[in-house]
Amino acid sequence: MNTDFIEIVTNKDKIQKELIFYSLFLMVFENFVHYWKETIRSFYSNGFAKDEQTGEYYDFVKVTWIDGVWHTSRDKKKEQEFNKEVFQKIKKNGKNNPKLSMFRWMTDSLFIDEEDYAILEKCYDKRNEYAHNIAKCLNRFVSKEEKELLKSLIAISKKAAKRWILEIEIPTSSLEDLDTLLDDEGNYNPPDDVISGTEIFYSLVLANLKDILDEELENANH
Repeated sequence: MNTDFIEIVTNKDKIQKELIFYSLFLMVFENFVHYWKETIRSFYSNGFAKDEQTGEYYDFVKVTWIDGVWHTSRDKKKEQEFNKEVFQKIKKNGKNNPKLSMFRWMTDSLFIDEEDYAILEKCYDKRNEYAHNIAKCLNRFVSKEEKELLKSLIAISKKAAKRWILEIEIPTSSLEDLDTLLDDEGNYNPPDDVISGTEIFYSLVLANLKDILDEELENANH
């Protein structure tokens, strides 16, 4: 049996830190995926309506004029086009991979770059490893590379959220709000110190977990 495993599972402080790291990684990754899935969908959707028969709400809306009355219905064609463009770009193991496809859409749309995409692809693989085989993960120490990967994931999340605010949210806000960000010549001049809700959240969480991310590893070669 791996001696590292014995050392970890019999050391309460160490195993708590290992499990906290894995949990933190999964939380950050899943939060990143959920945030961008909802954000991108909101960007593409054209409304919000309720199906009177099922009570289900939908956000790709088709409006038709029938017998002098406007009727709303789900625009399945637009929704299919959206899914194809955003969530069906990349195949893995012969199947559409929604997460990697979304990361590719973000890259093609310049919210992240190719290096960021490569890091997110590594994060995706690590996420699956942690989620599906945690016992095997505990059979070793968390490596320095894994901690650096989490730091990179957080940095990408902050950068992408800030770009979205500066390039999408602010320019499409009300004219009065936008006027405050125009210079004397009428050019868009957003502030450099924009802070997203994502950045605030990670700052609060990581302030309490800094020792786990920055501690000097006893087994740096594992």
